[in-house]
Amino acid sequence: MPARSDLERLSEGQTLYPVDLTTAEAAALNTSQLVKAIPDELGWRVTAEYWVGAVARGDLVVRVAPKIGAVQVLRLLAMADGASDLTVDDQRVAVADDADLSAVLARMFVLEAEHALAAGPLRGYRTEDQTLPVLRGRLRLRDQYLRRFGQLSPLEVTVDEWTVDTAENRLIRSAALALLALPGLVPGVEADLRRLDRMLVEADRLVPGAALPAWQPTRLNARLHALLGLSELTLRHLSVESRAGATVVHGFRVNMAHLFERLVARLLADVDPAWSAQVTLPLDQLETLVIRPDLVRDDGTGRSGVADTKYKVLDDAGKVSNADIYQLVTYCARLGLTAGHLIYADGGTAPPPYEVTGTDAAIAVHRIDLTASPDALRAKVSELAARLTPTTTGTALKMVESA
Repeated sequence: MPARSDLERLSEGQTLYPVDLTTAEAAALNTSQLVKAIPDELGWRVTAEYWVGAVARGDLVVRVAPKIGAVQVLRLLAMADGASDLTVDDQRVAVADDADLSAVLARMFVLEAEHALAAGPLRGYRTEDQTLPVLRGRLRLRDQYLRRFGQLSPLEVTVDEWTVDTAENRLIRSAALALLALPGLVPGVEADLRRLDRMLVEADRLVPGAALPAWQPTRLNARLHALLGLSELTLRHLSVESRAGATVVHGFRVNMAHLFERLVARLLADVDPAWSAQVTLPLDQLETLVIRPDLVRDDGTGRSGVADTKYKVLDDAGKVSNADIYQLVTYCARLGLTAGHLIYADGGTAPPPYEVTGTDAAIAVHRIDLTASPDALRAKVSELAARLTPTTTGTALKMVESA
């Protein structure tokens, strides 16, 4: 029978059974979405599917390791989020090959903060409306008249404060505090995060779940660009206060299927801006049914391409499931296209295109190796973009055969 401690060493696609959990613990794990806990005859069946990362509920810790490695996942996250200033260097991070995602993220964060804040926190002007007994800044005449009815004191003014409490520092401090809540931090990394919190203590902490504050890249905050990108990445994927009943679940989780979709969408749009993600379209005349292709190309003259990403590994023969083909045939029929594309998250040779009998649709299969370097991935998607471009009926098969 697997021990509870085995939950700290899960990998994508792995199932543990039977696992001794309370109903509250199972509910907390299901709420976190990192794993699925299903009751069975001898105990709970815990399955890790497409999510990777770590969550903690009291003394129960669950970690799911990505197949491609934690450092590579963070590289892909940076690319998918468009954080071009953020470079993930294996040698600089210097963590074990089997380190979990939270440990790698925290280590990267403190290293980047050490470099970016070596000269101290960046200060800036923040405009505030204040009520003061003396004149400071600019008098708000309208507010003074409406609120004070002609009285000369107090004064309604607008001032520009020279402060550490800027959007940039709020992002950095909030990310540091969120990382401190993660399970299993190395003592040295934890100490560095606490030191960073003390340095930026004047900056307000962001409300969990609220929209992240906007900041503008300038020459003044250039040294913070990579750290700000990492802070945004951290806060987007960190679930610090996911509640299951009265229990708070802490964790950093990444849905690998969504990551793959966002990565391909971002890299495709960089090459050809006509591509957009998650377009919802009605399927029937009464608009009671809808389709939502992962990727649709629309250059302003009409929709001319469709593709769907699949975070799956094809078998040795490269066989595609019937359901995937059905899906793309439906997309092609709805959009009036003669070619559709399936993009799988594994390397290897793609099978020949599928010419679907009784339709004009030819479905091409493409495979992307997620273990490749960022430059190799960009080159692969750039090459792929040319193959996904529009076709006429006469040239559709020729195009997909080149895939």
